[in-house]
Order: sequence, then structure tokens, then C-alpha cells
Amino acid sequence: MTITIHVAGAQPEDIVRGLLAAQSVFDRAGVTPDLAATARFIVEGWDIRGFPNPAPEAELAICNVWDEADQAAVEACCVGWPADRIPDTADLELVREPQRFRLTSEEERSEWQFQTAEAGILEEMCGEGYFNEGRPEDEVVFLLDYWDFERLTEEQRRLYDERIYPLMRIWFFEHERFEEEYTRLRAEWARGLPPDNRQLSLFAA
Repeated sequence: MTITIHVAGAQPEDIVRGLLAAQSVFDRAGVTPDLAATARFIVEGWDIRGFPNPAPEAELAICNVWDEADQAAVEACCVGWPADRIPDTADLELVREPQRFRLTSEEERSEWQFQTAEAGILEEMCGEGYFNEGRPEDEVVFLLDYWDFERLTEEQRRLYDERIYPLMRIWFFEHERFEEEYTRLRAEWARGLPPDNRQLSLFAA
């Protein structure tokens, strides 16, 4: 698994900065995000049960790493923000379908930033009022509120790949074109036109 954060008002580059800071905490501690999250869960359960013996020593040793990563994400994400806008937490969470990338060029770095901020990009688009008309792809966006692709049927995953994902890439890489492309593509889909494969190929990962 990998991680994402949810910070209201954050731009994709803010989200990326926060995620990099959180990952640095995990790296310094020498634990993976899922191991840190599991340790925190186990220790909380031990607390709720009244601290019975034996104590989960291994988990106690790393149970604070998750919270430290969350705070690092908030601080990095919200650099320069007014104090009253900075939240107490980045709502750090684990995400399914991890993807790993090598940073060997500016192009690859941009691609990595997109993939890292993917969940936040979709959330930002929804916050701006897109995908809210009850269409089939809008239902897919609703189901991805927790970025859990296992909730999607095969048809819904196809809608994500053909309709949502290309628009997310335009939003991130060519934001000035987004409104025009969103309006054009939504009109085509409403008329039942087949996907424009030339358009999709421009944004293939």
C-alpha cells in the first residue's frame, strides 16, 4: 500500500509536498506506512482493552511514527498558509494499488507527482463542482471517495479509465484546457459517441 492525504484547499503540488514529507518520516524510522498504521491500530486496541499483558512491545516501539508522518505532511503541505487555515491533521491514510516510479528526468518526476497526488486531484475536481450530474462516470467518482478500486465493477473501472482518468491528467498537466475539454467530452458522452482514442492516447500513462 501507499499513502495519500486530504487537506481542504490544498493544490496538487501542496499534496505532493506533504506526501513526500510523510514518506520521509517513514523512511527515517525504517518502517513502511502499512506497518506503522498496523502498529498504531494494535496499540489503540491494547489501550481500549485496559493494557493487558503481554504488551505489544514491537508495535509500541513504532506506534507514534504514523502520527509523526501525519504532522510532517500537514506542515509541508501548508507552508505559508495563515495559521487559522492549517488543519490539525492531514487525514493521512493508506491507499490501495501502490505504484512506484524512478525519478530520472523532469518528465518522469512530473508523472510521479501526478500519480502520487491522484486521489487528491479527483477530490479537488469534485470540490470545484465537477462530476456532480448523476451520470455513470459521476457514480464512479462517488464510489472512489476512499480511493478503493475494489468497489468498482469491471464496467465502472472502464469508465474510470476512459472518462475520468484522462480528465484528471488534463487538470494536472494542462489545467488551462480543462474547462473546454471537460465540456466537450461530457457532451460527447451524453450523446453516446464512442471514445476519441486519439485523445485518450495523448494521456496514456
